[in-house]
Amino acid sequence: MNYFEEIKKGLVAKGAKGNITKESDLKEIGIDSLDLMDSVVDLEQKLNIQLSDDTLMSIKTINDIIVAIEELVK
Repeated sequence: MNYFEEIKKGLVAKGAKGNITKESDLKEIGIDSLDLMDSVVDLEQKLNIQLSDDTLMSIKTINDIIVAIEELVK
């Protein structure tokens, strides 16, 4: 599964704007903490994983989400 494309699709549905790359800062593309939580919950359900609260608090970029997912699905 291409995590970046799945995450990007979910964030665009939540209102993300601009050039979205793996290095995109979530705040800069218009994603607030509630949008992030909604997107993460959708991903958790789709991938059958659970990200910790500490991990969620440390997410600043799309790549941070990808790294967290990859660590859980190893």
